[in-house]
Amino acid sequence: MLLTGLSVLALAACDMDKDDDHVQQSNSQKVTTHTKKAAITEEKAKAIALKDAGFAEGDVKNLTIKLETEDGQEVYDIEFDKDSKEYSYSIDSQNGDIVEKSSDNHND
Repeated sequence: MLLTGLSVLALAACDMDKDDDHVQQSNSQKVTTHTKKAAITEEKAKAIALKDAGFAEGDVKNLTIKLETEDGQEVYDIEFDKDSKEYSYSIDSQNGDIVEKSSDNHND
């Protein structure tokens, strides 16, 4: 009887040990978004756009500058009016390159 009791305890202990050995592993990924601080200033971006258009700041109206993300790239979106045209520039905030530019007549 003593032997049977010890056998039952040993089996119970083995069964408990089985549960302890089962470890559920989960693979998780950490997603990190790197946001670079603009390397050029708003003033520098404005100067690049105005120089390319051939105007001084005092020559234009309705000048707006916004730092935006376009296609995963941070750019300064710069718009202004001169005479009957609206000018729009996207300036790369890291290196000052003109990414995109356009001009439209207000009459269109």
